[in-house]
Amino acid sequence: MSKAKRVRRLDFDLLRVASMAAVVYLHTAADGLRQSENMLLWHLSNLLSSLAVAAVPLFFMLSGALLLTSDKTDDPAYVFRRLPRVAVPGLCWSLLVVAGVWLTQGGEMALLKFVNLPAISALTPYWFLYALVPMYLLSPLLKRMTDHLEERHWRYLLGLWVVVTLGLNQLSGFLPDPWYALLRENTTLNVSILEGYLGYFLLGAWLERLERTPARRTLLAVALGSWAVIALGTWIVFLITGTYGEQFATYRGVFTMALSASLFLLFKDLFRGRRSSRNVVLLSACSFGVYLAHPMAIAAIKELLGGALSAPAQLAVWLLALTGCVLGTVLAASVPGLCFLATGQRFRDACRESNVFALLRRRKPGGKRLAGRPPDTRQK
Repeated sequence: MSKAKRVRRLDFDLLRVASMAAVVYLHTAADGLRQSENMLLWHLSNLLSSLAVAAVPLFFMLSGALLLTSDKTDDPAYVFRRLPRVAVPGLCWSLLVVAGVWLTQGGEMALLKFVNLPAISALTPYWFLYALVPMYLLSPLLKRMTDHLEERHWRYLLGLWVVVTLGLNQLSGFLPDPWYALLRENTTLNVSILEGYLGYFLLGAWLERLERTPARRTLLAVALGSWAVIALGTWIVFLITGTYGEQFATYRGVFTMALSASLFLLFKDLFRGRRSSRNVVLLSACSFGVYLAHPMAIAAIKELLGGALSAPAQLAVWLLALTGCVLGTVLAASVPGLCFLATGQRFRDACRESNVFALLRRRKPGGKRLAGRPPDTRQK
């Protein structure tokens, strides 16, 4: 019996695209949030970053929703076949950063960064790889576990994560030294499950399994309310301390979790049952390559512009970096040997979805392809 093909889902692809754009903005706005001279720039950065903070949690949630609802994940061999798609590009881009350090700062600094790669990411934005790889390795076991969880067990598991990890971490950020230690976990009794990020992986799987979701207006209210709390709270912290603080915007906090979960379900409700267009698929397939390339693109563009950024200039840097990284990923995916190393995509998949050859493909008015392989409708 032939297995049914999984179609590209518009909600998942749009979430990937939105997450990609948001991550690029977060790192574009970092300088604007850490200065106090241009308040227009600060408020713009704070407002948009308070929404964009959901990007990385959504990335983890999408991974959990796909892996823990796929029958293939039950086989550890399948996971080890997929793992290189994340690990190999991450390693290649990290080595490229080390090479850049060697050229600009000398061999001693490059060697120090290289030998620290197992413990410290080459660039700060690459930290998510160090959380994602363990999730992949654990996914066959998590798949077996979650397939047999009753709804009450799901609620208990995620409730434990929200209270013990997110809740205590959120509260501890508001207490001064040494009182914050009252809410820190003992290392022996630690149940934070990979510093809280695995919770997003499991949360995505649970939300994907939900047959009935809250009303759309409820989801929208939670999303807007969480966004407002993060933005206003961050502003209040700035007024009190004079510096940018992440007490409200932390990934390991209840406000970011509420924002990410409501957006996940809102996209699911709005675009349920709809298939992705070619352009959306292309952008979605480029997202991982953009995740890896954008820190260097932002730094290069800021270096070219020079000086302090204004609000319009910041938006220009964001758009230029985002557009440049998408185009660069498309071009890299068009070179057989480079495609997998830079993007984690197999070349034949990129030819169907996300490189120059995919862009050159055309359809007849009736929808039949004029050239190329049959469409691959599987959800990656």
